[in-house]
Amino acid sequence: MTQKLEYINQGRGGYVIYRDNETEFKLSFEFGGGDCIAIIYIPTIEEWTSKTNKPLAERLNILKFIAEQSIRDQAPNCIYELSDNCIEIFNKTTK
Repeated sequence: MTQKLEYINQGRGGYVIYRDNETEFKLSFEFGGGDCIAIIYIPTIEEWTSKTNKPLAERLNILKFIAEQSIRDQAPNCIYELSDNCIEIFNKTTK
């Protein structure tokens, strides 16, 4: 499966667009403050299938891909923390 991300910046936030061979969906993000570089808002477990058209069984792998690829593309030297409704990206040197 080919996975890709596209980024749309709109000032203090924007969108991360996830695409694979089967579907695409858009997640909003905003730039953080302090040690937090950015926050990507994700569908909760209950919302996942209806908002992404992806099986719940694929959720964790897709979210890891989004977090890790976002860091590679946009925020080198950062780490992420995954919670129920967001991915937070932090500066590695201060976390």
